Amino acid sequence: MAGEYDVARKCIAEALDAAEQDRGMSPPSMADALLATLLGHMQKSRTRKDLMSFIEFQLESIGEDEFVITRGC
Repeated sequence: MAGEYDVARKCIAEALDAAEQDRGMSPPSMADALLATLLGHMQKSRTRKDLMSFIEFQLESIGEDEFVITRGC
């Protein structure tokens, strides 16, 4: 799946750069538009509950830099 994430990051970077270059747009509004459009697309193949769970998981994963190491006792 690394290829998909690379493509997604490139698309987002290009869209945010376009918003930065165009005086009629703003990067925060572009980010909102990207997320709203993507959620609308994802809603076609997922339930609301599934989407909420996915979003919650992603939000919890952002910025986590601690790794839990478990060892048998």
